[in-house]
Amino acid sequence: MNTDQKIALIDIGHPKHLDKFVKDKDEDVRAQIAREGADAHRDTLLKDKDANVRRMVAHFGNDSHRDKLVHDPSQGVRVAVAGYGNKEQATKLVEDKDKYVSSAAKRRLKQLEVK
Repeated sequence: MNTDQKIALIDIGHPKHLDKFVKDKDEDVRAQIAREGADAHRDTLLKDKDANVRRMVAHFGNDSHRDKLVHDPSQGVRVAVAGYGNKEQATKLVEDKDKYVSSAAKRRLKQLEVK
């Protein structure tokens, strides 16, 4: 089965497909699981070797997932945490050494002030 076929099955959302592909060798398949799967799937993908998979966990996961990714070595993951995180997570990332992470955290704090 190729990647496109696997992603089509994931998009259907049946738990047996999600469970089957959460440890697939293809990072695009795992990233789609992070997007479409449940929190239990994201729990598994938190420590994925691929930064894009972890970035998708930060984007589509919950605050608990982002808490665990706030110090991720990948800039892209930290930008996602800053952009989708809560006030506490964004506050931690305002002082990040990377200007893109810091900027995303400042924008997020402004968004949270408006709400």
